[in-house]
Amino acid sequence: MANKKYGPNKENKGTLSTGTRGGCFEIHVRGQLDESWSNWLEGLDVTLLENGEMILSGHIIDQAALMGTLNKLYGLNLTLLSVNEIKKQ
Repeated sequence: MANKKYGPNKENKGTLSTGTRGGCFEIHVRGQLDESWSNWLEGLDVTLLENGEMILSGHIIDQAALMGTLNKLYGLNLTLLSVNEIKKQ
């Protein structure tokens, strides 16, 4: 029996808050890349920490771009510590 909840004419309401509008994020990883990687990582700012970790921050246009960035970090064998959406107040 087909799943009527998510058929071709049904909308999936369980999307991340980034939706299509994007948002500002901080991605914290164990490992470091220098600032020359910023363009390859969707223009995110690179902040190196003294403990060998790094924080990438900036605007990510949508959920697909966020997943692309996370996949790039995974491909570089960097350990993901946290991903936080920064809410503007």
